[in-house]
Amino acid sequence: MEELIVEAYEKAESKYFFDITTKLERLLKKRYSLYDPRTLITTGQVRRILERRGLLFQYGLAGT
Repeated sequence: MEELIVEAYEKAESKYFFDITTKLERLLKKRYSLYDPRTLITTGQVRRILERRGLLFQYGLAGT
C-alpha cells in the first residue's frame, strides 16, 4: 500500500493533501474491487506514510 501512496503522490497534480488522496482513491478503484479490504485506508495513515517518507505536502484548498 505504501508504494501506491507514493505513486499517488508522484502523479498528483499538486502537492495538496486533497489532490494526493483523490489520486490515491482513483488508483485504488482502478486496481482493486470496491469490496477489497485493501481499499480501506484512512487519511491519517496516508499522512503518516508521506511524513515517514519525507514527502512534503500542504493542507488547504486544492487548485487555489
